[in-house]
Amino acid sequence: MTGTLEQQAIQALQDGRRGDACEDRDEEWAAFYAAGRGAPAPPRDTGTQPAKAALPEILRGLMVPWSQEELDAAREPWPHAFQERHTGLFPVGEVSIVAAAGREGKTTVEVGLAVAMVIDHSLAGMSPLPGRSVIVYSAEDDRAQYARKVAAQTSLLGSEHADQVRQRLLVPNLDDAGMVAARTLVMVLEGQPLASGTVDAIIQAIRPMMDRTDPPGLLVFETASTLSEAEESNPGFRVLVLALKRIARELQVAVLVSHHVSQASLSGLPDLNVATTDIRGGTALVNNARQTAILVNLGSDDDPFPDNDARTVLRRLVAGDQPDKVTAWISLDSSKGITPPPVFFRWVSTDWGPAAVELDPPSALADRSWRKVLEMVRAERSGMRDAAKEERASAKASEMVQKAIDAVVRLQAQGEVTARRVREALGRSQDVTARVLAQAVADGHLEIYQATIRGKATDVYRFGGTTEGCGNG
Repeated sequence: MTGTLEQQAIQALQDGRRGDACEDRDEEWAAFYAAGRGAPAPPRDTGTQPAKAALPEILRGLMVPWSQEELDAAREPWPHAFQERHTGLFPVGEVSIVAAAGREGKTTVEVGLAVAMVIDHSLAGMSPLPGRSVIVYSAEDDRAQYARKVAAQTSLLGSEHADQVRQRLLVPNLDDAGMVAARTLVMVLEGQPLASGTVDAIIQAIRPMMDRTDPPGLLVFETASTLSEAEESNPGFRVLVLALKRIARELQVAVLVSHHVSQASLSGLPDLNVATTDIRGGTALVNNARQTAILVNLGSDDDPFPDNDARTVLRRLVAGDQPDKVTAWISLDSSKGITPPPVFFRWVSTDWGPAAVELDPPSALADRSWRKVLEMVRAERSGMRDAAKEERASAKASEMVQKAIDAVVRLQAQGEVTARRVREALGRSQDVTARVLAQAVADGHLEIYQATIRGKATDVYRFGGTTEGCGNG
């Protein structure tokens, strides 16, 4: 059999339909490609058993005691693209996922995040790996579309940092001639998803760059659905994540892939009820990734959510009275350590469109996990609901007082106004009428005095205050 390993794998899958015609070695190639691992090493000889029998021996040889060197090395936290001791974003050698609703600005925020890395700017107190570049591998937007977003970001920077962005933020144009195949990381052959040869090509293209003075520290892949020909289900996503994990581990870089949330999850956003289950497709995408995040638009003064919406409450907690759009990057799980805090981005208008710039939250929110931040949002909303309830009750009480005043004004032209006459006019209970009349007297709108009615001293009321606000004028 001739051709590339990938071609041999494809042929092997086809030959497998013919039973014995498929060679054992070709079956191994097909299985390894389907698992996203590439081809296995060639056998050491052509005997019947030795190559296969070596695996138990190798495995047995790996079952060894711990060395002190291993335990000493374990003191160091697992490296992340952004890190503060054991807290970090995007673990090196692993795959992370960020998901959001369509048109919520994933690409803009990802470019802002990439710019922070290449200019050595910390995010939420986590410092980036120093002197690194970022590669954005997008099958969704072309290089020209990214140029606008990069230009928007660099327009806010000084010349030195702007030059670093131009040199270190790398976006290959997959729309160029001859790059059609490069847009597909997972192909489908006779209904079965398998990693394409593009995975090897990416590794081979980037590996020499790892020896540069500014090696890649983060690879961003856009998007999970456009990079794969497979359906958004567990088999296809498992192959995709394994392919991306292979890239991450062979190059020892952090990999971030963007995706979408389900339509059903949007109903939870007013309460900021976000979870990994919101990410669209099968569970294999989330379960095989190391870190997951949801990107949430918190609105702006020009395009706000309702006042009692949790997104509005969080935006005000983070940005105060700032009118700009704010987006929250919410990490939903830990990554080899403590769950990182949310990262907030403010959208700044430029001649090239919006740029996403990190927004430092108040000290009360800084460095807090999403669970703690959400508790603060819920407490604030609860306080707002209680205040609104009290306001409604106060407004209702004021309305009743005004009705009592109006009743007294009407009734006093017909004689002495007693509490009974006011109660009949209002259609309220004796207790309610007594309370509103007492309040009207306390506020100075009504006067109370005693008169003899049917031979009995009785409290009567008359209008003795200003007519301002009185329904009868």
